[in-house]
Amino acid sequence: MQLIDRATVTSAMRGGAVLLIAALFALSCGGGSPPGASQFSSPKASPRVSPAASPSPNIVPLTGPYGLVLSAGTLQLVKQDGRVATSASVAAPSVEFCSAAHDGLVAPPPVSASADQVYFRDGDTKIRMVVPPASAADVTTVPGGPTTISFFSVSPDNQRIAVLVEDLSASATIGIRLYVEDLRGGGHHADIFSTTTPKGKGGATLWPMGWHEGLLVLAVMVACTFQPAGLAPSEWHLVDATTAVRKVAIGDPSCVLSNWPSAAGVACVDNVRKTASIYDWTGRVASTKPIEANDYLAGLSPSGGSIFFTTGVGVGAPPPAMRITSSTASVNVNGHTACLWMDDDHVLAPDAVIPFPSGAVLPLPASGVCAGRMPGGL
Repeated sequence: MQLIDRATVTSAMRGGAVLLIAALFALSCGGGSPPGASQFSSPKASPRVSPAASPSPNIVPLTGPYGLVLSAGTLQLVKQDGRVATSASVAAPSVEFCSAAHDGLVAPPPVSASADQVYFRDGDTKIRMVVPPASAADVTTVPGGPTTISFFSVSPDNQRIAVLVEDLSASATIGIRLYVEDLRGGGHHADIFSTTTPKGKGGATLWPMGWHEGLLVLAVMVACTFQPAGLAPSEWHLVDATTAVRKVAIGDPSCVLSNWPSAAGVACVDNVRKTASIYDWTGRVASTKPIEANDYLAGLSPSGGSIFFTTGVGVGAPPPAMRITSSTASVNVNGHTACLWMDDDHVLAPDAVIPFPSGAVLPLPASGVCAGRMPGGL
C-alpha cells in the first residue's frame, strides 16, 4: 500500500501553519492512498528485548488543565493565569538535520500528556515523567542516537506508548517504524508499520499526536525540507493501535488542517472558498464556518463550541493576530499567534495565555514553543 503521495505533501506545504513548525525542537498513515486502502502492513513479531520495568516513582496525578511550553531547554506547565506551575529540564536530541546537507528535520515537540501526567523525551532515548515542582522520573526508553530519532505519544490511561522511529543513516531515504508497547516494562510490544520515505520535502513521515477512544491519532507530515516555514499536516488519521488498521482519514488538499487536534476534532481552512470545514473524529464534516481575509489556520476548543483563527506568516504576511469566536462571542487579539486550546475558555500562545471571551493577554514569563496540553486525551 502506498503510504503518502508527494502531491499530498506538496499541498500541505502551501500554507503557513506556523504553530507546529515553531515546535521544531532540536506521523495515520497514507495520505493519497488509493480508494479503499484501509490498513498498514500487518504487525510483525518483534525481536526486540523488552527493557526491565523502571521503578515506579511516587506518582501524584496532575489536576486541572495545563498548557505545555518548551522554552530554552525547559518544559513548562502553564496554568490558565499564565503562571508556570512546574517545570523540567529537557535535553536536545543528537539528530539536528536530515542529511549532511543540513536540510531541516521536521519533528514534533518531544512531549506527550496523558489524562493526568506529562511525559517528555530527554535527549535521545529517555522518556521521563514530570514530577512537581521541578524534577522528573525515568519511565522507559525509545530508540535514539546520532542517526536515529523517536517521536511518541502516551495513552490517556498511562498504560501504552506509541513510538515512531526514524532511521536517518541512509544517504537518500529515511527508515520509518511505528510500534506500540506497554509504557512501563515494554511488554506487549508490536511493530505495526514500517516503510522508507525519501529525504527532502518529497518524503513524508508520521507523528503520533494523541489517542481517541483507544485509537491512535497520527499526523502525516513532510519529513524534512530546506523550507520549514508554512508546513501543516496533510492528513489526520485514526488507526487501530494493535493492528494498524486505519479507521478514519481526515484531510483535503484544498485547505490547511489544524496543527493541534482537540477532543472535538480538527478544522481545515480553505482560503479559496473562504470557509473552514469542521471535521469530527468520524471524518464527517460536522459544520462549516466563514473565514475572514487573513484567516489561515484554525483550532477547535475541546467541546467544539469555540474556534480560533490565526493569520498567515512569512514574508509579506499580516502581523501576528488571532480571532476567537463562538456562537455567542467573538474577540480579536493582535500581536499574538494562537497555538491550541488549553480548555474551553483559554487559548495558549507561545508567549501568553488568552482567556475567552475577554481576550485579555496574560504574558508568560518567557516565550517558547507550544508543546501540547494536559489533559491530553482526545
